[in-house]
Amino acid sequence: MSRRNLTCIADLTNDEIEAIFELADNAAKLRADRVASGQIMATLFYEPSTRTRLSFESAMHRLGGGVISCSDMKSSSTAKGETIADTAKVVSSYADVLVVRHYWDGAVQAMAEHANVPVINAGDGSHEHPTQTLCDLYTLRKEKGELRGLTVVICGDLKNGRTIHSLVYALARFGANVVTLGAHGMELPQYVLERLEREHGYSLAPLAANDLGAVVTETDALYLSPKQPHQLALFTQVDKAVHSQLNALASDVRYDAFYMTRKQKERMKEGANGSYPTIGAEFLRERRFKDTVVMHPLPRVDELSQEVDKDKRGIYFKQAAYGVPIRMALLKFLFDQNERKAAAKKTKTHWYESAERLGPQCRNANCITLTEPISTRRRFEMLTSGPGGALILRCFYCDHRFKVQLVGNAQAKRYCAYDIALAATIQAWFKKKELVIFDSLKEAEELGYEPFNSSASRVLMDAAAVASAISEIARQVLQDCQDADRLLVLGIRTKGSFLAQRIAGELETRQKRKVEVGEIEIYGAGEEIRRLSPTDPEAGPLILKDREIILVDDVLYTGRTVNSALSMIFRSGRPQAVRLAVLIDRGHREVPVKPNYVGKNIPSSDKERVRVRLRESGGDSADQVIIYSMINPNEPEAALAGSEPSTSNLE
Repeated sequence: MSRRNLTCIADLTNDEIEAIFELADNAAKLRADRVASGQIMATLFYEPSTRTRLSFESAMHRLGGGVISCSDMKSSSTAKGETIADTAKVVSSYADVLVVRHYWDGAVQAMAEHANVPVINAGDGSHEHPTQTLCDLYTLRKEKGELRGLTVVICGDLKNGRTIHSLVYALARFGANVVTLGAHGMELPQYVLERLEREHGYSLAPLAANDLGAVVTETDALYLSPKQPHQLALFTQVDKAVHSQLNALASDVRYDAFYMTRKQKERMKEGANGSYPTIGAEFLRERRFKDTVVMHPLPRVDELSQEVDKDKRGIYFKQAAYGVPIRMALLKFLFDQNERKAAAKKTKTHWYESAERLGPQCRNANCITLTEPISTRRRFEMLTSGPGGALILRCFYCDHRFKVQLVGNAQAKRYCAYDIALAATIQAWFKKKELVIFDSLKEAEELGYEPFNSSASRVLMDAAAVASAISEIARQVLQDCQDADRLLVLGIRTKGSFLAQRIAGELETRQKRKVEVGEIEIYGAGEEIRRLSPTDPEAGPLILKDREIILVDDVLYTGRTVNSALSMIFRSGRPQAVRLAVLIDRGHREVPVKPNYVGKNIPSSDKERVRVRLRESGGDSADQVIIYSMINPNEPEAALAGSEPSTSNLE
């Protein structure tokens, strides 16, 4: 029997959300009809909660149903080591619906797979909180009449706030504009931005830096919009006319709502310092905010002044009150759906599962697949962004993504580095269930896989060619560098990081002084830009603002990786300049990037941004250039200097 769960906001269509709102409008009738009479709801909250838990329990009581619960999950069988899979099986035999909050990303999805009754996500780690989003949308619609076309400014901890992730997906689906204003280091994660772009057609454009300066001074705002003219590009180009146009557009933006969030200290490994957005009565006195409502999922700490409580635009207590009718409506909706045995109207996804006992692991350390693998199956969606795109895996449970480096064929027992030229072959292997994806060469070798033979159609850079290229790049870097003391070499993980360290070493030899080097992780979880300084592990975070940055990667295809890296750099601090150093160029592009070239036309200043416009690589002879040798992440120096080729011709 198909069951309807609510583990993420994507489980509901827009029409179903509207249907829930209609039920909420008639909550009094639901209460009078006691539509849940005889039903039992179990609440399993592994994390503290006041509003979500009590509003769910209040909703069930008002519908005529009963509630069972554990007052503290630490006093349940969880303390004895019971898995969430077993808990789900046991408790679902006592209740008709489970409402679950958990501190692991994807834990509620895992519980839904093992339960025999509907499961509702009341918040899982930093992943999603779909019922809070229903409350938020319902509040906005009540206050503003409609959702389409609204502009909502989302402030605070956008990285760890699960309510934010569900909310921005939902606002995108309803055609609202979103301005993100994350505190430093707490910006919207890259995987969320990419999903907004891929699934909803949203693009990013920077808002005028000083437009919301009263809220926070050290943070840039990004404007996410589904339509032209804001859908310019990831970065504005240096062209002053375009920049002026964007500033003019931003000055006319009508802000319908500020959505403030608190700093999620419980999800931070280390205390986060620095400025944090705040909203107070003084800020709201600006005339342009006279119709801007202020929302907050609560609880608040000090990011929202209590003075705003007296202002009619402060609607966060009303927002919390809507939690009861919305959750009454949701329970009624799910009970009805399950009686009809209706399935969710979702696009069917073909999930990748490794054909071998070992396989790729999610990079999110808080994902349920890593914290309690016994309750899950490693499943991933395979994403390609066109003929020139990388192969990306999206975790079924937590939605995090990472780039595939190594692939293999289970029948041939051979492996190779992933290459765009293999895209069709990889899809064929996937359909035949022969595709194997590895996290490392060590993993492939442990399973008895051997490399495919190399082909004459590719030219391999040997150790001498690599050393020569690094030496030449270092020479060009020093030639163009304006302030060597503030130079930062930043490699794109993982091969770019290895090259960055070698380039930095060459620079140190040439100028006899230390060079800071870091790495940027495009598809990973957690910290995206970090220091690579093993000799000084106690050094603080990398500072990017007002510095000359050399962005390093081993090879370019379409430039999407470079675009993502530039996005992260500019969100972390405006550099003095960014130049791109690549070892091999395989793509077609408008910027003059050549093999072993330090690009001079990608820099920016503290007042300008840059647009990198890259065309997809074609299939002509120019694309049959070079493939870089496969690098063992555990032995970067040896791999860079090694002579063992990767393969391209698998036929």
